[in-house]
Amino acid sequence: MFCVRVAVRVKPEAREQFVAWLKREEQEVPERFAGCERFAVFSDPVDRDSVLLYEEWATREAAEAYMRSEAFQASGEVLFPLMDGAPDSAYYVAERVGP
Repeated sequence: MFCVRVAVRVKPEAREQFVAWLKREEQEVPERFAGCERFAVFSDPVDRDSVLLYEEWATREAAEAYMRSEAFQASGEVLFPLMDGAPDSAYYVAERVGP
């Protein structure tokens, strides 16, 4: 399994647009891209401008195919201007240890 974690600060005035876009992707990405097992969006209940995107992919290759896609590029064109600074991204090769 290949996991992606992206922590982002969002401009306060852009939070609703940012989250709405990712909530749509939360439904669409697993449907459109083979190997996407989870695409989830979270926000900090105390710091509403702090957003976390968490993805699980069957393989690194599946995640990389998504990241090279036109859909990913289009998403970046919308989301990057709404961010307050650069995203903090991490990538993991992992095995599930629980149920």
